[in-house]
Amino acid sequence: MRQVIGNLPLWAVFDSSHLLALICGVFLPAVIRRVFTRSIRANERNNADERSLYGLDHGRLHLKLPDDMWMNMGYWKGPSKTLSEACRDLLIEVFGTVGVNARPVPADHQRGIKKSACVIDLGFGCGDQITCLMGTIDPRKADLEPGTPGQYTGEFGKCFENYVGITLDKKQYQFAVDRVGPASPDFGRLQKSRQNVKIDMFCADAGKPEMWKAELKACVQEAVIRSEERWVLALDTAYHFSPSRWPVIKHACQTLGASFAAFDLCLSPTATLRQKLLLRVLTSLMGAPWANFVTPDEYRVKLIEAGYEASGITIRDISEDVFGPLAAFLEQQERDLRIVGLGIGPFNVARLLFQWWARSGVVRGVIVVAGQEQK
Repeated sequence: MRQVIGNLPLWAVFDSSHLLALICGVFLPAVIRRVFTRSIRANERNNADERSLYGLDHGRLHLKLPDDMWMNMGYWKGPSKTLSEACRDLLIEVFGTVGVNARPVPADHQRGIKKSACVIDLGFGCGDQITCLMGTIDPRKADLEPGTPGQYTGEFGKCFENYVGITLDKKQYQFAVDRVGPASPDFGRLQKSRQNVKIDMFCADAGKPEMWKAELKACVQEAVIRSEERWVLALDTAYHFSPSRWPVIKHACQTLGASFAAFDLCLSPTATLRQKLLLRVLTSLMGAPWANFVTPDEYRVKLIEAGYEASGITIRDISEDVFGPLAAFLEQQERDLRIVGLGIGPFNVARLLFQWWARSGVVRGVIVVAGQEQK
C-alpha cells in the first residue's frame, strides 16, 4: 500500500526536500560571497580618496636594528626613559641597595682599599648587563652619596674582575657571545683597559646548580677562590627557576660563600583567594613556578633558612616604579609601531598583566639583598 501526503506520494516530498537542501548548499554560499565582495569593493571605492598607494608602511624601511638588547622590567623612576635606560637603572638600583647592609666594593674603593670581586650572573640575557657590570660602557656618570638606598657610589663598571654568566636561552647566549665574547671588539677594548678581567659565559640552567657541567662548576669555583668579594646576581630571573629559586640561593650561600642580590617578584600579603587562583593560572602560562610566589616576609624566612643572617637581609619594594610605568611604556610603543604597520605582538599580553599588577598590587616587585661576611 502506497503512503501519500495530500495528493503527493511520500517519495516526492522527500525528493523535494533534498532538492531544496541541495540548491541551498550549492548556491547560497556563492550568493553570500558575491554580496559580501560587492560590499567590500563599494567601501573601498568610497574610501579611495582617503587612501594612498603605500600609506605609512614604508616607515619600516627606516627602522634600524637596536644597539641595545636589554630585557628586564626596568626601574622607571624619574624622567621619561627608554627601555634600555630603565633596564640599566634597575641593575644600578639593585647594587645601590647593596649599600644598605652589605658594603659594596665601590665603598671600599673610596677608602683606598681594592678588593678583588666576582659576580655569578644567573641569567644575562643578550649581554648588556655584562658590559655594564664589567666596565665596557659607562652606565651613569655620577658619584652619589654612599650608603643611600637606591643610589650606587663610585665607578660602577669597574667593581668586578671575574664574571661568570649563565643563561638557558640558546639564542640569547649565542648573541651575547658574539657581542661581548673573547672575539668581540667590546672584549678587546676591555682587555686593553683592564688586563686582569676574566669573563666566562655558559648556556645552562642557572637555577639547578646540581646539573651544572664540570666546566661550569670549575669556572665558578675558580672565580670564587680568586675573589674576596663574591656576589650571585639574579636580575629579574629568579622567579622563573624551576622547581623554585631556593636551591640556587642555598648553593650561593653555603657552597659559594656569596652574597645574593636580585630583582624579584613576591606575592602581596593582602592577596585574596580569588587573586591567588587567577595568578596561579597566569604564572604557569608565563613559566614561573607557583613555589616562587611567596610574601616578602616568607622570602626573608627562606633566605635565613638558606644560611643568610637576618641582619644582612634587605627586601625593598619598588613596585610603584616598575609595573605601572612599564605597562604605559608598552602601550605607547604599541601605538608608535602601529603607525608603520607593526606592533609589540605577544608583549601586549604582558602589558595587560603588568596593568593588573599595578592596579591590584597582587604582585610586588622587590629588590633583594642578602649579604654575608666575606672572607
